[in-house]
Amino acid sequence: MLCIGATAQTKQQDSLAILLIDRMTDVIGDLESCSFTLHTARDITDSQALVVKQFTQYQVYLSGNDKMLVNAQGDRGHRELWYHAGQLAHYNQEENNYVILQVPDNTIDMIDSVSKLYQMEFPAADFFYPTFTDDLLAHADLLKFLGIVNINGKECFHILASNKEMKMQFWISNDAYNLPARFAITYTSQIGNPQYEAAFSNWQINPNLPMAMFDFQPPPGSAQVRIMAANER
Repeated sequence: MLCIGATAQTKQQDSLAILLIDRMTDVIGDLESCSFTLHTARDITDSQALVVKQFTQYQVYLSGNDKMLVNAQGDRGHRELWYHAGQLAHYNQEENNYVILQVPDNTIDMIDSVSKLYQMEFPAADFFYPTFTDDLLAHADLLKFLGIVNINGKECFHILASNKEMKMQFWISNDAYNLPARFAITYTSQIGNPQYEAAFSNWQINPNLPMAMFDFQPPPGSAQVRIMAANER
């Protein structure tokens, strides 16, 4: 999850940046369904205290306000999430086991609940919150439009948000949809200023996604296991 962090007293907030963010948020909020690919790179500290990059590719499908499918492959292994009408299934392919959780029957409420209780990550989920603009305004000391840049042959609006704990940059496509194209976070309050970067691609707008694809079916030979809540560890 993106977390903008603590707020400060003095703010510098650009009205054009706010307008662009509002437009992106409104478009996402009006989607009936979507799918996209997300490539992420995060800095982690390994067992030898060295900062190294960790890469993951996510294929994400969302439908309505209660269905989600995520396929994640990368340095942390191959994991899949199925969410539909109050049930979340997490499958670990390497271990061939799965967890079933009873969760709220709304995608945003589910993400909030599971993130807090189990510290499970939902990369880029913040962009799908209807309060995204308000969250930035509440917590960013600086919010500024930096101009138009070209990313892989496509024009994007470049926006910066920062406070004492982190600096966040994100790029919004300069087209009819104004969907997020990329974002990067630098944690300036942490040693070494670790970074988290992500790039969106393959956006599909309002595709016809069969309801059955969001229902989890345990793979042959897989075992159901229990996951401990964060306060139980």
